[in-house]
Amino acid sequence: MSSTARHLSASGDRSTPAAALTVVPSTADAVLELERVLDVFRTVNRKAKDVVSDARLQQLEWVAGELAIALPLGLSESAGDSLEDLLAPDAVHAYLLLGRGGFLRSMPTVSTDPTSVDASERIRIYCLEAFARQARIPFEAPDMPPMTLRPTVSPQYADLITKHLEAEADQWPEVNRPDAIVRGLAMWGVMRDVLPRLGELESMLLEDLTLTSSSRTLTLIRQPQGGLRGRMPEPETIALSPDTARRLEDWLPRRTELITRLQGGVPRHLWLSTPPNPDAGVPIHRRGISKWYKKVADAVQIEQDAAADGDIAEEDLVPTRWETMRRTLLAQRQAVKGTS
Repeated sequence: MSSTARHLSASGDRSTPAAALTVVPSTADAVLELERVLDVFRTVNRKAKDVVSDARLQQLEWVAGELAIALPLGLSESAGDSLEDLLAPDAVHAYLLLGRGGFLRSMPTVSTDPTSVDASERIRIYCLEAFARQARIPFEAPDMPPMTLRPTVSPQYADLITKHLEAEADQWPEVNRPDAIVRGLAMWGVMRDVLPRLGELESMLLEDLTLTSSSRTLTLIRQPQGGLRGRMPEPETIALSPDTARRLEDWLPRRTELITRLQGGVPRHLWLSTPPNPDAGVPIHRRGISKWYKKVADAVQIEQDAAADGDIAEEDLVPTRWETMRRTLLAQRQAVKGTS
């Protein structure tokens, strides 16, 4: 059987293929140490999600991945020697510059929103602090970018969303109205009365709601942006409007029917997934609420486009982010209080 011919070296030995001479770089000690720290966070996440949530673990892994990408770009002469060197001020400064400049992205982006850049940098700094704290090494935290909120929009969009949801409901006889529409009307009513963030809406429980002839209230614990900074959150009870109370009274029997289809434990959450979702009856997560709201906002925008004579300016588009609409309604409420 013949073999592939190879050139001989000057000494008569067969030459070594060029691919075999390629040096495979070893993983830097700093990255190995960082991976061990990440393993600790992963273990805590599996056993105590209230300490390290899935979202926080995702952020920690994201920053660790960026550090591994940034290291060969030259953070400092010794950044790869140890995790302490990787988290030294000069290396951290270089890393944050690369991140802010977009050089560590794994995929292209068209976003030029400086608010998004600042939010990413705050996450990076938080995660760097967490790595250093877990590894028990000194860390000089850079200054956090200021907390800048996205601009609010015209409050008229909230009325447009309300009208759209009511028109959608009116297409069905009340007894045949889909659960998703009944839930949507109740959820939007709570949004307008209570102004909850997605996490607050997601965590509402049935016992937080009081619907009696003398009291229509909802109790929640606010989750301010940027963390509580050592303050203990306190429950807040908000009075509900008659319309919202009626929408909730329509939703509660539907919620009960959804629960009867489940096997096992009965959820206490106020908001549940609805058909045709295969997880109907299971508590809906903030991602599901966000997707529902965006679908409604997109439908309202289509209606606005059809009614407009020409192109609609970008600043006049219906906001597709729940938080942007929430802060719009909050600003409107504060303005009314300021003039009264």
